Amino acid sequence: MEWFIANWTFVAGLAATHLSVSVVPIVVGAVLAVVSARITPARWVNPTRGVLGAVYAIPSLALFVTLPALIGTDFTGPTNVVIALTIYVVASMYFSAHDAFSQVPPPTVTNAESMGMNPGQVFVHVELPLAAPGLITGLRVAAASTISIASIGAVVGVRNLGYLFIDGFQRKIPEEIITGVFAIFVIALALDAGLWLVGRLMTSWRYVTVDHV
Repeated sequence: MEWFIANWTFVAGLAATHLSVSVVPIVVGAVLAVVSARITPARWVNPTRGVLGAVYAIPSLALFVTLPALIGTDFTGPTNVVIALTIYVVASMYFSAHDAFSQVPPPTVTNAESMGMNPGQVFVHVELPLAAPGLITGLRVAAASTISIASIGAVVGVRNLGYLFIDGFQRKIPEEIITGVFAIFVIALALDAGLWLVGRLMTSWRYVTVDHV
């Protein structure tokens, strides 16, 4: 506790960096996962699952250091981490997104189309709200793993909360390591609570009770 009090501004700066390299991949990856899950033809679903499953199995550090050779970015810095984390979010959330859309009742979509809605309107006003519970669940899982994996970015030059692990081990300061673990836990918990609230607001119709006369 004394170490944290003496270094709280430093920890806050690392936490801000940690969030910056985590939130962007979560948002961008979620959008890409939702869109790809919705537009993937049925015959390509299983091959896509296989490819994304293989990608998700790649160790994060290996992907961080491989990306520069593939896309020409610097070996150090946040770009590789952000891109890699975005890929992981897409790979993680695609499965839950596809399952969420597959559970939308076809008759509901048919009724919406018969009312004159175009495909975009059906997606926004019918499919997306009905799939929201599954989408939010998948996003919460992806967000939690992203916050955790982001700490490995410290190995490739991103000074986020993962830096506290490296520095704490090198200097043999257990309090520094514990502070890093606790800070990541708090951020993940706060983000999960926020996503839960967003999901609750998006699916408020599920909690409406009908009074019987």
